Amino acid sequence: MDFAIPAELQTLLGQLDQFIEDEIKPLERENDNIRFFDHRREYARTDFERDGWPAHDWEALLKEMRRRADAAGFLRYHLPKRFGGMDGTNLGMAVIRAHLAAKGLGLHNDLQNENSIVGNFPTVLMMEKYGTDDQQNTWIPKML
Repeated sequence: MDFAIPAELQTLLGQLDQFIEDEIKPLERENDNIRFFDHRREYARTDFERDGWPAHDWEALLKEMRRRADAAGFLRYHLPKRFGGMDGTNLGMAVIRAHLAAKGLGLHNDLQNENSIVGNFPTVLMMEKYGTDDQQNTWIPKML
């Protein structure tokens, strides 16, 4: 069995690393956003005045991260091209997610709440395969 990472995945990992340095790390350091990833994270992420719902500024930060990752073409990697993806493979997802997880906790990848610059969208594929036309037209755009 060949355990070498294919060259195209190595290239993609390099592009992801550069994107993290250029876009995600600076965003993580803005406005004390690092509070969402250090020892203060539980209290920074949680709005206790709203019965423990996620804090609005935490959700806004994640939304901006996903917007940037989507604009760069990484967020939908695993999805088919018809959904704006790269037709990524399961091997690719495994390699990418392991690579991002090895970097440790950060805005680029947070295993605690399944946020990542490379998203996981199995529900889109399931809706396309098993949903009615009406369900697909209603839900797939919202999922994306």
